[in-house]
Amino acid sequence: MSDNLKELSQASAKAMQERLAEEDSRRAIADKIVKYLSDSIAQEDVASLLLPKEYIPLGQTAEYSIPGKLKAYWHEPGSYAPRSQMVNKTFTVPTGLISAHPEYELGQLESGRYGSMQDQIQAAKEAILGAINAKAFNTLTGSVATTAHNYATCSGALTMTALNEAINYVEDQVGGATAIVGRRNVLNRILDWNTSTYEIGVFSDSMKDQIIKTGKIQAYRGIPLVGLTQWRDGFGKVTIPEGEVLVVGKDVGRYAITQELRSQDAIDVDTLVWHLHMYMRAGFAVFFPERLYRLTIIP
Repeated sequence: MSDNLKELSQASAKAMQERLAEEDSRRAIADKIVKYLSDSIAQEDVASLLLPKEYIPLGQTAEYSIPGKLKAYWHEPGSYAPRSQMVNKTFTVPTGLISAHPEYELGQLESGRYGSMQDQIQAAKEAILGAINAKAFNTLTGSVATTAHNYATCSGALTMTALNEAINYVEDQVGGATAIVGRRNVLNRILDWNTSTYEIGVFSDSMKDQIIKTGKIQAYRGIPLVGLTQWRDGFGKVTIPEGEVLVVGKDVGRYAITQELRSQDAIDVDTLVWHLHMYMRAGFAVFFPERLYRLTIIP
């Protein structure tokens, strides 16, 4: 158990002993929960591997101005040199609130019926991170239409040929890819490469040893593999499609945070329920979908 989580557990135990009656005690534990969650989310935030993350002061619009390209022309010596009007493109990142708002009946909470405070913190972290990662992935996926030239399909499973074509496309567009992202069970197909005659020799001996020992592969062609676990929302709805794989190029868009994680809490005196509302404001936008490549796996 980390020092922060140990301290938080001790604070929660003290609050339980005081039966959450003191507002200062409730506020202290709520603040510690938010601090621990903020640190954990920052460390495990997959979305920041896909899009550059920036913090925008609350009240300001997450707006980005990107200079247009300067044109160069061939012309005869002494002749008129064509001018280039430098026009900036302006993009705005739409943002919204991400909230996790559990409510606990005081008697049940004090008796431990909801489990430990660590259980509640883990549940909040999974809910918020799941919502962030799903939103980021679906924003990227939705930016590439099925009619686009940077879209293709694979039959049955992810193939080496299809993935290499996707990587080659992105490298040709922007000079390199920053991530290969998809559901973990789909990307795990890469572990099986090197076992057939057609795909033999893909990995070095040291890489094969790593796969055998860990059952994992961190990168392919020098590009980090980002495997997403499935996340279902509070209604049980699947939020990350299983059959989508993205090769993400440089500076595709932005991940903007305009309000870091905060909380409000209160006890409903009529129902004796403790409300703990944790929330942050963030958003995602794709500015250059042509710097992506989208693969859909068809069963």
